[in-house]
Amino acid sequence: MAVSNGYIKLNFERVSADEQFSRVEHYVQTMEKRKIVRSFSDRPVSEKLVEKAIETAGRAPSGANQQPWTYVLIKDPVIKKEIRKAAELEDENSGNKQYLEDAPYLVALFRINYGLAKQADGSLKKVRHYYVPESTPLSGGFFLAALQHAGLDCLVHAPVAASQQILHRPKNEKPLLLFAVGYAKDQALGCTGKPLSDIVISNASFSNSVSSASNEGETLIVNDETQLAAIESYFQFMKKRRNVRQYARENVDINLLHQAMRAVAIDPFGGEQPYRFAIVSNNEQKQKIRELAEIEEVKLYQERISDEWREALAPLGTNESKPHLTDAAHLVVAFYDTNERNNFALERASMAVGILMGALHHAGLCTLTYTPSPMAFLRDYLERPKNEMPFIVLPVGYPAADCEVPNITKKPLSEVLVKF
Repeated sequence: MAVSNGYIKLNFERVSADEQFSRVEHYVQTMEKRKIVRSFSDRPVSEKLVEKAIETAGRAPSGANQQPWTYVLIKDPVIKKEIRKAAELEDENSGNKQYLEDAPYLVALFRINYGLAKQADGSLKKVRHYYVPESTPLSGGFFLAALQHAGLDCLVHAPVAASQQILHRPKNEKPLLLFAVGYAKDQALGCTGKPLSDIVISNASFSNSVSSASNEGETLIVNDETQLAAIESYFQFMKKRRNVRQYARENVDINLLHQAMRAVAIDPFGGEQPYRFAIVSNNEQKQKIRELAEIEEVKLYQERISDEWREALAPLGTNESKPHLTDAAHLVVAFYDTNERNNFALERASMAVGILMGALHHAGLCTLTYTPSPMAFLRDYLERPKNEMPFIVLPVGYPAADCEVPNITKKPLSEVLVKF
């Protein structure tokens, strides 16, 4: 896990409302330009672009800041061919998957289910990791957004089980997602999203229109030099994002939040969205959610939590009190569809949360990945159907004037990236 050294004052840049809308609009429009990729052109891809996107993915939040992921960057044509053949064997009904071999790069994302700490006697001790099923694909959402802002095209593929052996990954890791990265052929169509009303539950009205990507017009990112500058700028901006627990009791324009939500109107896999987001802005509802959450938190901290878990959370300064649930202007509760269990619903929903967090950051807003355990009370209180399971709550707002954040570090790229 990453190192912590006390607390530091949050470095927050407040910008004008016009600038907030402008920044989030640029982010959303960039995400809406995603293409349906089934074949790749032979245009070379700078490896530095993909590496910087992976480094950006490492800025994602995770349970106890453990960053339980490994990204494997694959250029070797022999290994790409092995993975393509394995993918076809594992999913015979999907036919030819030549695009996995033709893509300039494959990026395999592995979740690290538990850590291994070397003891004084040379033995290895298991270290429990927390919220791995949500944290790792959330990082994948950060990665997907970074690729898009770098001007690269991407196809998100289901994990290939055989990649565990092909890529020589240790037994504590499990393949989670596979990304084929490159430049789509000219005939690739743009992805089309759903109206916000289909995926967002909000008491405030919003436009049902969702723009779809257009492949016409001038492309601003045209060569390696401009792309590298773009992804470096994006990385530096995302590097400033922090999980915030201290919020100002200040209103946030709901239209700004709705604008950010447009970024998740397109499913990360390019298919149907197995997720919903409920926006809670009413103070009485937020108070009730806080009361219900703190009941569960008291049970967690007093009865359920292990000494190891308590030690892992100590650098973050968390406890059973959750004032961010009432202080933040809005709460966004993320749900995934349990009826889509065999269609990677949790992974896709978590990726969508990662993409949304990028949009909120560009909107000049702060947030936090809050994961009460258990969470079913949110589904019942918000009167959502039984097949919708809440898995993350995002408080959204402006930070308090005296807001401090843990002085934690992230793993260097060398610890999360493996190359073939």
